[in-house]
Amino acid sequence: MKVLLVQPPVRDYYDTDIRLQPIGLCYIKAAVKKYLPGVEVVVRDYHRGHGRRTVPLPKELSYLSEYYPVADRSPFSAFHEYYHFGLSFEKIEEGIAEMKPDVVGISSLFTPYCREALEVARLVKRRLGVPVIMGGPHVSAVPGSALAGPSVDFVIRGEGERAFVEFLNHLFGRRRIESVPGLGYKEGKIQRFNRIEDNYDIDDIQCPDLSDLSLNQYELAGSPLAFMVTSRGCPHACSFCSVHLTFGKKYRVRTAQNIIEEIKKRYDEGYRVIDFEDDNLSFYKDNFKQVCRELIKIFPGGEMKFTAMNGISYMSLDHEMLDLMFRAGFSQLNLSLVSLDKNVQAAVSRPNDPVIYEKIVNTAFRLGFGITSYQILGLPGESLESMIRTLAFQVRLPVLLGVSPFYLTPNVAAAAGLNRKEEDYVKARLTAMTGENGMYKREDIYTMFISSRIINFLKGLDIPESVHLSELRNHRWRDERTATGLDLLHELETTGTLHFQTSQGRVPNKKFNSALFDHILREAEVITCRNGKRIFLSTWQ
Repeated sequence: MKVLLVQPPVRDYYDTDIRLQPIGLCYIKAAVKKYLPGVEVVVRDYHRGHGRRTVPLPKELSYLSEYYPVADRSPFSAFHEYYHFGLSFEKIEEGIAEMKPDVVGISSLFTPYCREALEVARLVKRRLGVPVIMGGPHVSAVPGSALAGPSVDFVIRGEGERAFVEFLNHLFGRRRIESVPGLGYKEGKIQRFNRIEDNYDIDDIQCPDLSDLSLNQYELAGSPLAFMVTSRGCPHACSFCSVHLTFGKKYRVRTAQNIIEEIKKRYDEGYRVIDFEDDNLSFYKDNFKQVCRELIKIFPGGEMKFTAMNGISYMSLDHEMLDLMFRAGFSQLNLSLVSLDKNVQAAVSRPNDPVIYEKIVNTAFRLGFGITSYQILGLPGESLESMIRTLAFQVRLPVLLGVSPFYLTPNVAAAAGLNRKEEDYVKARLTAMTGENGMYKREDIYTMFISSRIINFLKGLDIPESVHLSELRNHRWRDERTATGLDLLHELETTGTLHFQTSQGRVPNKKFNSALFDHILREAEVITCRNGKRIFLSTWQ
């Protein structure tokens, strides 16, 4: 038997392809190799490394053309064209037909890209007619919707390793279909869903098999990068997060020795960067500290670098852990503040303490970390004033702003009672800016998003000493990009209009609310740059 596991292309305004190494499919391949060694498994990433091309904007997102109307060349640019990232569907169909697999498994990671996954399923059925099984977080969230696809024969809810192995055993006639854990299937027009059962013990799950991915397919700063997961699930229960729909409520962590063995294996394979994609990497402090201590011993010369691009909870950090992380090879820190508003924190069940957060940021900065901190704009029940206070708080700290407009994924706690339709699935992305209520408008979310890009531009200036904003214009900047950005800011201050910088000249940004931007700067009073110097805003009108 030959099994093909597919990561589909995606369509959006932008792409984070370095964050989409198909680690889940590689876990499944490793499990099949262990328990069914006679089965050939091939992983194909049809997303990463295949370029991009412009495609029409879906009708559900047509309103966004007013927010991203031109190709902005300024340092504050957002989006413009809508792209297909990955191999074309025509090439995918040809490739699958040439491989002639007996079974095709398709990963549907993110809700807004479910159409791309379903299109791959359609092509498989059209050319080969073999069984198609789909899994991933989107499927776990709305299994009935995924299974309703006419080209989808089966779905898997929850974790995939054991479920997929038992599914193949069913195809071999060794297991009844109703006993395959987590499996969804059709009996005529009726959908059946089996009970989700425990996966293999976390330390018994095989190390992901990356053999179908080229060493240089994923790189960070020119070095080969591999994903790694040291735990399954999350101990928290944030109402906007879908992690529990896939991994359940039980949080499981691998032993330090198990983690170290995988890192050593990746080093021997030629990888020099590990990105930990855990939902809560450092919750068990002692275990993670032990990992860091071992890494310091094994790679004393910094032969390996580490990052946690999925973010790390500041509530589980302390000075000792940050020091160990930095010495082990971490240099960047992604934190999530979400919101300062206590009522919002309670509403979304998000553990939060601004005092601890600020202490962790300052400690990490002194140790030498580059820090990005994330805020969600438009959380349920949050007011515009609350968002401004949180943003201004971040502006005053030595962090880059990671501002993400809120979007609602299906069947999370925050979506309780809401009837989500396919058009809502397509809008479940930050570029769609779907959050809008009586307390704020879409233009407000857009303005805060662009404001964060302006502020990050200023935070990135390598100024030798603290200055007032007005003084920056008097400096002779050799970098044309910096000079353009400061000129656009001066124009915004004097005319009240932000302009796009295009190849044909400057075009007014009609959706940017300059009064709201002024409010943010007045609330912040000072911008702290990444190098710790300050830009005072008292001269801003």
